[in-house]
Amino acid sequence: RAMGNDNTPASANDGGMGDLFGGGGGAAAAPEARMSKVCTPEKSGGIELWAGFRQVGGAVKLELDIRNISSNVPVSNLAIQLNKNAFGFSPGSQQIICNPPVPMGGSGKQTVELVNNPNMLVQVPAGQPASPQIQVAVKNMATGLVFYFAANFAFEALFSSDGALERTAFIESWKSIDDQKELFSTVSDLPPSSTDIDQVAAKFQGYNIFLIARRPVPNAVGQEVAYFS
Repeated sequence: RAMGNDNTPASANDGGMGDLFGGGGGAAAAPEARMSKVCTPEKSGGIELWAGFRQVGGAVKLELDIRNISSNVPVSNLAIQLNKNAFGFSPGSQQIICNPPVPMGGSGKQTVELVNNPNMLVQVPAGQPASPQIQVAVKNMATGLVFYFAANFAFEALFSSDGALERTAFIESWKSIDDQKELFSTVSDLPPSSTDIDQVAAKFQGYNIFLIARRPVPNAVGQEVAYFS
């Protein structure tokens, strides 16, 4: 991947790859899951549920924030099930034990490890994009109520911590990609911190996206291209 620091889509071609020089951003702490509200109390027996995905120690996790808004019965034991999905994910354990139980007005955080299960892989028709959506069913074992939600998977949870390619391997991989498969876009109105490549590299590194090389754009003062893997 390449980016320019003037918000201009960067083009990489054979002539520009030979003079790349390496660089790297500082180490960044592993980011928290990007949480979103997936269940409202009206549909889940007084429970509000927030969910997000992240990678911890090489394992994919579904993070849950359980908020007991109006249920007189403390949340103590939930069962979780996933529908077939494009990633073949299923919960490593279907039981979610809240210890201590979550009383009315309280909240608690739970983590469900997701494992790859070939039987859970949904078949995508040829020529159609795979859906990033994960459909989930949750049963409150104390009340017997079953409620459902769907959340888009965070792709950075799949990125490997050893994804920093050697420069030579990166160049060879880049050249092997058909030009018709290359995509680019222009992002405008970014704050200064988002156009400083050192800061971007440090941010990306927290998501296992690594700066491989950077170079100035020839005959374009103030423009720079950065390559990430």
